[in-house]
Amino acid sequence: MEESAKQRSDRILNELSVKYPDKKAYDLDGRGEHFVTKIEPASDQSEYDLTVEVIISSKPHKHIRTTQNYKVLSGTLELHDEEKTIILQKGSLYTVVPPNIHWAKSENECWVEILSKPGWTKEDHIVV
Repeated sequence: MEESAKQRSDRILNELSVKYPDKKAYDLDGRGEHFVTKIEPASDQSEYDLTVEVIISSKPHKHIRTTQNYKVLSGTLELHDEEKTIILQKGSLYTVVPPNIHWAKSENECWVEILSKPGWTKEDHIVV
């Protein structure tokens, strides 16, 4: 029996909470396609932000200030950086520089560690 979108969302949020206790896990945009856990949030210091994200599909967006360093923890990620499409596997590294428009998708779920410098802020996450 295939799980519903709600069941998948609940499962992923639970897995993030179990793997990273005492860290907040949330659905980034309410679509059940992109989940985030702040491991070292920018609110603790502004120089950087470290997150673990589970990406099924992210919306195209850009940052004016933030450089993002991706490291795939599990799964396969199809990352779109401007006109380039990059396929990232477990262990792959990739850097997205501002103001490049980027977005990602995976066939299942891809777990990604993202180091943002300076730290990610809502104001610098511009959906396009």
